[in-house]
Order: sequence, then C-alpha cells, then structure tokens
Amino acid sequence: MILIFCAFGAEFEPLRARIDVEQALGIEGLKGCYGRIGTTRIALAASGIGMRRAQASARRAFDAIRDVELVILTGVAGALAGNLEIGEVVMADRLMTRDGDGEVDQRARTIEVPRDYFEMYATALDAAGIRHARGGLLTVKYPLVTGAEKRLAGAHTGAIAVDMETAVIAFEAAARGIPFVAMRTIMDKVEHDLAGAGLADENGKVRPLKAAATLVRNPAMVGGIIRLVRNLRQATQAMAVTIEAVTRRVELPD
Repeated sequence: MILIFCAFGAEFEPLRARIDVEQALGIEGLKGCYGRIGTTRIALAASGIGMRRAQASARRAFDAIRDVELVILTGVAGALAGNLEIGEVVMADRLMTRDGDGEVDQRARTIEVPRDYFEMYATALDAAGIRHARGGLLTVKYPLVTGAEKRLAGAHTGAIAVDMETAVIAFEAAARGIPFVAMRTIMDKVEHDLAGAGLADENGKVRPLKAAATLVRNPAMVGGIIRLVRNLRQATQAMAVTIEAVTRRVELPD
C-alpha cells in the first residue's frame, strides 16, 4: 500500500477525485480514505498545516496503517528558485529543516530521499511527459511571506522550494524504515509575496473574522489574495494529475 500525505482540504479533494475510493480512513482526528489508483492500493491522509500538526498526524497514521510500502509526500510549495513556474512539479532529492524550525532539538536537519525510489519516480515523471525540477525542499515552521525571505532561505539552504510539513513526516517514515518520495507543485513564485499568510487554521480553513480585519487594515492585499487563490487551484490540479500519472506507471519492488 502507498500512503499519500497532503496537508489540507484544497490539496486533499483533487487527489481524492482521482482515487477509486473504497472506504473512509477511520483514524480519529485524521481526514482520509482508502482506495485504488489503477491496481495500486492507496491510503490518502490530510496531515494538517504546519510541522507540529504534520508530525502528530504522521505518527497517528503510521501507528494505525501497518502495511505501508511507500509514503508519497505531496501538496503545494513556494518557489525559492527564480526559474520555477506556477504548477511546476518539484521532485525533491533531499528534505531539510532550518535552525530554529525543529520540533525538539532546534537544529537544522537534512534527510536524503532514498535514491532508488527517487530515480523510479523521476523516471515516471519523464515517461508521463510532466515537466519537473529536481532539488532540495525546505520545511519551515512559519511561512516565508516575502520574496526577500524566500530568496534568502534559498541562498542559505540550497533548497529550490519550501513547505511546512514534508521533512517532519519524512523523518517519521525513516524512523520506521518506510521509504518515501516527495513531489510538490509550485503555488507562488519566488518574487511573489505570500498574501494572506496566517489567515487559515491548521486545516486550511480561513478564519473569517481575522481575514476581514486583516483586509480592512490592508486593502491592497485583495489583489494578492485573488492571485493566490487562482495559483492554488492551478497547483493543486497539477499535483493531483502528477500523483495519478506516476502511480499508474510505477510498480513497487517486492
């Protein structure tokens, strides 16, 4: 079985639409389902947004689902490199956190994606004709809101994209001896400020009162939020197409 993690509803629903759903995941506090993509058995789970929530969700899922052969970590990401376009796939070869972003020891950590699985899925992307970039993916505790923050993070870490969940779930998988791959799609380019960061809760739901108060104080954000919503739709659809395409092309080793 392949266990697929995404973070929140806008990522979850396009993926679920491409799975032949058989039943709900049935794990308390965790949104998800079991089903198939082609002949491959799938468990799909929404981790929630952020490192702490993702780590807790991963532990809950791994404790409950015993026959996981591979974990696919997916969702949307922000670009840290200038050549990445909206909806482009990032195939991570390594995952990292920064100093100050760790859940326990606060040290920067890096984990390599298992090479054979990386090559297997990169080959599947090529076979499907899906354009993608290969490089490091940075997981942070707080959103990188401005273009300047993103450029600085990319320069300091060598990562080409950023998210808030992937690395901590990968560390949990590795601790249990479960291989993993990470494929995310770009939602905001490196020069884009992340309008509306912090308006959503851990499940990706916008807090209406906070959003209204923020827009009253900063009416110029409206244009940025409209762009963000449009880009999110494009990125999540590209993500779902990607996951279905590679899953149908990859046969896991025995």
